[in-house]
Amino acid sequence: MELKKVWMSPETEKKSRYGYRAVGGVLRIVLLMTVLLLVGTMLSLSMGVTQKWFSSILIVVVTVIGIVLAAQMGRRGMQDAMIFFLTENDRLWIMDARGFSNHGNGFWGFAVGSMETQAFLRKQGKQPFLPKGADEIVKVLNIKENRTHYAIRCQARHPNKRVTRRTYFLVKGIQHEEILLKELERRKTWENTLEPVENRNPLYIILSGIIFTGCVILCVLSHPAFSKLPGEIYFPCLGASFVMLFPLLYFIIRQRRGE
Repeated sequence: MELKKVWMSPETEKKSRYGYRAVGGVLRIVLLMTVLLLVGTMLSLSMGVTQKWFSSILIVVVTVIGIVLAAQMGRRGMQDAMIFFLTENDRLWIMDARGFSNHGNGFWGFAVGSMETQAFLRKQGKQPFLPKGADEIVKVLNIKENRTHYAIRCQARHPNKRVTRRTYFLVKGIQHEEILLKELERRKTWENTLEPVENRNPLYIILSGIIFTGCVILCVLSHPAFSKLPGEIYFPCLGASFVMLFPLLYFIIRQRRGE
Protein backbone atom coordinates (compact mmCIF):
# COMPACT_ATOMS: atom_id res chain seq x y z
CA MET A 1 0.00 0.00 0.00
CA GLU A 2 1.22 3.46 -0.91
CA LEU A 3 1.87 5.77 2.00
CA LYS A 4 0.19 9.15 2.09
CA LYS A 5 1.72 10.44 5.32
CA VAL A 6 4.08 9.13 7.99
CA TRP A 7 4.55 10.49 11.51
CA MET A 8 7.75 9.71 13.38
CA SER A 9 9.97 11.51 15.85
CA PRO A 10 12.58 13.95 14.46
CA GLU A 11 15.30 11.75 16.00
CA THR A 12 14.08 8.69 14.08
CA GLU A 13 13.67 10.70 10.90
CA LYS A 14 17.28 11.90 10.99
CA LYS A 15 19.23 8.91 12.30
CA SER A 16 17.85 6.80 15.11
CA ARG A 17 20.01 6.27 18.20
CA TYR A 18 17.34 4.26 19.99
CA GLY A 19 19.61 1.33 20.86
CA TYR A 20 22.44 3.50 22.12
CA ARG A 21 20.04 5.56 24.24
CA ALA A 22 18.27 2.52 25.69
CA VAL A 23 21.34 0.48 26.60
CA GLY A 24 23.35 3.51 27.71
CA GLY A 25 20.41 4.82 29.73
CA VAL A 26 20.05 1.58 31.69
CA LEU A 27 23.78 1.45 32.42
CA ARG A 28 23.82 5.09 33.54
CA ILE A 29 20.85 4.59 35.87
CA VAL A 30 22.38 1.48 37.44
CA LEU A 31 25.74 3.22 37.85
CA LEU A 32 24.14 6.32 39.37
CA MET A 33 22.08 4.30 41.86
CA THR A 34 25.16 2.30 42.88
CA VAL A 35 27.23 5.45 43.39
CA LEU A 36 24.46 7.12 45.42
CA LEU A 37 24.13 4.07 47.67
CA LEU A 38 27.88 3.87 48.22
CA VAL A 39 28.23 7.60 48.90
CA GLY A 40 25.24 7.60 51.24
CA THR A 41 26.59 4.59 53.13
CA MET A 42 30.07 6.13 53.45
CA LEU A 43 28.63 9.44 54.68
CA SER A 44 26.47 7.69 57.28
CA LEU A 45 29.46 5.73 58.58
CA SER A 46 31.69 8.80 58.67
CA MET A 47 29.06 10.70 60.66
CA GLY A 48 28.44 7.76 62.97
CA VAL A 49 24.85 7.22 61.81
CA THR A 50 24.17 3.50 62.03
CA GLN A 51 20.40 3.44 62.58
CA LYS A 52 18.36 1.17 60.35
CA TRP A 53 15.95 3.98 59.50
CA PHE A 54 18.72 5.90 57.72
CA SER A 55 19.48 2.90 55.49
CA SER A 56 15.77 2.48 54.74
CA ILE A 57 15.39 6.16 53.80
CA LEU A 58 18.52 6.00 51.62
CA ILE A 59 17.23 2.96 49.73
CA VAL A 60 13.80 4.56 49.21
CA VAL A 61 15.30 7.85 47.93
CA VAL A 62 17.68 6.09 45.53
CA THR A 63 14.86 3.84 44.30
CA VAL A 64 12.59 6.82 43.63
CA ILE A 65 15.39 8.55 41.68
CA GLY A 66 15.90 5.39 39.62
CA ILE A 67 12.16 5.10 38.88
CA VAL A 68 11.92 8.75 37.78
CA LEU A 69 14.93 8.43 35.47
CA ALA A 70 13.61 5.14 34.04
CA ALA A 71 10.21 6.75 33.36
CA GLN A 72 11.86 9.64 31.51
CA MET A 73 13.97 7.21 29.48
CA GLY A 74 10.90 5.13 28.68
CA ARG A 75 8.97 8.19 27.51
CA ARG A 76 11.81 9.16 25.19
CA GLY A 77 12.06 5.61 23.87
CA MET A 78 8.31 5.49 23.26
CA GLN A 79 8.46 8.71 21.27
CA ASP A 80 11.28 7.38 19.07
CA ALA A 81 9.73 3.93 18.57
CA MET A 82 6.13 4.91 17.77
CA ILE A 83 5.34 5.43 14.07
CA PHE A 84 1.96 6.26 12.49
CA PHE A 85 1.19 5.53 8.83
CA LEU A 86 -1.62 6.93 6.68
CA THR A 87 -2.11 5.05 3.42
CA GLU A 88 -3.62 6.30 0.17
CA ASN A 89 -6.89 4.49 0.89
CA ASP A 90 -7.24 6.58 4.10
CA ARG A 91 -6.41 3.79 6.52
CA LEU A 92 -4.41 4.68 9.63
CA TRP A 93 -1.79 2.28 10.97
CA ILE A 94 0.50 2.30 13.99
CA MET A 95 3.73 0.47 14.74
CA ASP A 96 5.46 0.28 18.11
CA ALA A 97 8.98 -0.73 17.11
CA ARG A 98 9.82 -1.72 20.68
CA GLY A 99 8.01 -4.99 20.07
CA PHE A 100 9.81 -5.56 16.77
CA SER A 101 12.50 -7.77 18.29
CA ASN A 102 12.41 -10.11 21.29
CA HIS A 103 15.49 -11.93 22.53
CA GLY A 104 14.19 -13.04 25.90
CA ASN A 105 14.74 -11.66 29.36
CA GLY A 106 17.95 -10.30 30.82
CA PHE A 107 20.11 -7.34 29.97
CA TRP A 108 21.84 -9.06 27.04
CA GLY A 109 18.52 -9.87 25.36
CA PHE A 110 17.36 -6.30 25.99
CA ALA A 111 20.56 -4.88 24.46
CA VAL A 112 20.40 -7.07 21.33
CA GLY A 113 16.71 -6.31 20.85
CA SER A 114 17.31 -2.57 21.27
CA MET A 115 20.02 -2.55 18.61
CA GLU A 116 17.78 -4.47 16.19
CA THR A 117 15.01 -1.97 16.87
CA GLN A 118 17.46 0.83 16.10
CA ALA A 119 18.36 -0.77 12.78
CA PHE A 120 14.65 -1.05 11.90
CA LEU A 121 14.02 2.59 12.80
CA ARG A 122 16.96 3.73 10.69
CA LYS A 123 15.43 1.95 7.69
CA GLN A 124 12.14 3.73 8.38
CA GLY A 125 13.95 7.05 8.60
CA LYS A 126 15.62 6.59 5.21
CA GLN A 127 12.60 5.25 3.32
CA PRO A 128 9.34 4.70 5.28
CA PHE A 129 7.38 1.55 4.54
CA LEU A 130 4.36 -0.13 6.12
CA PRO A 131 5.71 -3.15 8.08
CA LYS A 132 3.81 -6.42 8.35
CA GLY A 133 3.56 -6.14 12.14
CA ALA A 134 1.69 -2.81 12.10
CA ASP A 135 -1.81 -2.54 13.63
CA GLU A 136 -4.65 -0.73 11.89
CA ILE A 137 -6.58 1.78 13.99
CA VAL A 138 -10.18 0.92 13.17
CA LYS A 139 -12.03 3.17 15.60
CA VAL A 140 -10.86 5.69 18.20
CA LEU A 141 -12.82 5.47 21.44
CA ASN A 142 -11.13 8.16 23.49
CA ILE A 143 -8.22 10.59 23.38
CA LYS A 144 -7.00 11.75 26.78
CA GLU A 145 -4.48 14.57 26.93
CA ASN A 146 -1.85 14.44 29.65
CA ARG A 147 1.03 16.79 30.37
CA THR A 148 3.57 15.01 28.18
CA HIS A 149 1.49 12.76 25.92
CA TYR A 150 -1.90 11.71 24.60
CA ALA A 151 -3.42 8.38 25.64
CA ILE A 152 -5.34 6.98 22.67
CA ARG A 153 -7.88 4.28 23.50
CA CYS A 154 -9.01 2.57 20.30
CA GLN A 155 -10.03 -0.60 18.51
CA ALA A 156 -7.09 -1.94 16.54
CA ARG A 157 -6.88 -4.73 13.99
CA HIS A 158 -3.80 -6.91 14.39
CA PRO A 159 -2.05 -8.57 11.45
CA ASN A 160 -3.97 -11.78 12.30
CA LYS A 161 -7.22 -9.86 11.55
CA ARG A 162 -8.29 -9.94 15.21
CA VAL A 163 -9.76 -6.68 16.51
CA THR A 164 -9.02 -5.79 20.13
CA ARG A 165 -9.07 -2.74 22.33
CA ARG A 166 -5.66 -1.16 22.77
CA THR A 167 -4.19 1.94 24.35
CA TYR A 168 -1.43 3.72 22.45
CA PHE A 169 0.58 6.74 23.49
CA LEU A 170 1.44 9.76 21.39
CA VAL A 171 4.23 11.75 23.03
CA LYS A 172 3.88 15.49 22.46
CA GLY A 173 6.37 17.18 20.18
CA ILE A 174 6.14 14.92 17.13
CA GLN A 175 6.29 16.73 13.79
CA HIS A 176 2.87 17.64 12.29
CA GLU A 177 1.23 16.50 15.50
CA GLU A 178 -1.97 18.51 14.86
CA ILE A 179 -2.61 16.72 11.54
CA LEU A 180 -2.29 13.33 13.22
CA LEU A 181 -4.68 14.37 15.99
CA LYS A 182 -7.23 15.40 13.35
CA GLU A 183 -6.93 11.98 11.71
CA LEU A 184 -7.49 10.34 15.07
CA GLU A 185 -10.47 12.57 15.83
CA ARG A 186 -12.03 11.57 12.50
CA ARG A 187 -11.99 7.97 13.62
CA LYS A 188 -13.88 8.58 16.81
CA THR A 189 -17.16 6.70 17.15
CA TRP A 190 -20.09 9.12 17.05
CA GLU A 191 -22.61 6.36 16.27
CA ASN A 192 -22.38 4.56 19.59
CA THR A 193 -25.82 4.92 21.20
CA LEU A 194 -24.84 3.11 24.37
CA GLU A 195 -24.41 5.12 27.53
CA PRO A 196 -20.74 5.90 28.22
CA VAL A 197 -19.15 3.73 30.86
CA GLU A 198 -18.86 5.53 34.18
CA ASN A 199 -15.30 6.37 35.13
CA ARG A 200 -14.83 4.96 38.61
CA ASN A 201 -11.07 5.26 38.65
CA PRO A 202 -11.06 8.48 40.76
CA LEU A 203 -13.22 6.80 43.41
CA TYR A 204 -10.96 3.76 43.53
CA ILE A 205 -7.89 6.02 43.68
CA ILE A 206 -9.30 7.90 46.66
CA LEU A 207 -10.30 4.71 48.51
CA SER A 208 -6.96 3.02 47.82
CA GLY A 209 -5.11 6.18 48.83
CA ILE A 210 -6.99 6.46 52.12
CA ILE A 211 -6.33 2.83 53.04
CA PHE A 212 -2.68 3.08 51.98
CA THR A 213 -2.17 6.29 53.98
CA GLY A 214 -3.84 4.75 57.04
CA CYS A 215 -1.57 1.71 56.88
CA VAL A 216 1.51 3.92 56.54
CA ILE A 217 0.48 6.03 59.55
CA LEU A 218 -0.10 2.91 61.67
CA CYS A 219 3.25 1.55 60.49
CA VAL A 220 5.06 4.75 61.53
CA LEU A 221 3.32 5.04 64.90
CA SER A 222 4.08 1.40 65.76
CA HIS A 223 7.75 1.68 64.77
CA PRO A 224 10.19 1.30 67.70
CA ALA A 225 11.48 4.83 67.03
CA PHE A 226 8.06 6.26 68.00
CA SER A 227 6.36 3.46 70.00
CA LYS A 228 2.99 5.21 70.00
CA LEU A 229 1.23 1.93 69.21
CA PRO A 230 2.05 -1.71 70.07
CA GLY A 231 5.11 -2.93 68.16
CA GLU A 232 3.35 -6.21 67.24
CA ILE A 233 1.34 -4.45 64.54
CA TYR A 234 4.37 -2.90 62.81
CA PHE A 235 5.15 -5.72 60.37
CA PRO A 236 1.47 -6.47 59.52
CA CYS A 237 0.96 -2.75 58.79
CA LEU A 238 4.16 -2.66 56.76
CA GLY A 239 2.95 -5.61 54.69
CA ALA A 240 -0.50 -4.04 54.27
CA SER A 241 1.10 -0.78 53.09
CA PHE A 242 3.13 -2.66 50.50
CA VAL A 243 0.07 -4.57 49.27
CA MET A 244 -2.15 -1.45 49.05
CA LEU A 245 0.46 0.38 47.01
CA PHE A 246 -0.25 -1.84 44.00
CA PRO A 247 -4.00 -1.13 43.57
CA LEU A 248 -3.31 2.58 44.13
CA LEU A 249 -0.73 2.62 41.32
CA TYR A 250 -2.95 0.43 39.14
CA PHE A 251 -5.91 2.82 39.21
CA ILE A 252 -3.67 5.86 38.78
CA ILE A 253 -2.17 4.30 35.65
CA ARG A 254 -5.63 3.40 34.32
CA GLN A 255 -6.77 6.99 34.85
CA ARG A 256 -3.76 8.40 33.02
CA ARG A 257 -4.25 5.92 30.17
CA GLY A 258 -7.89 6.97 29.80
CA GLU A 259 -9.17 3.44 30.41
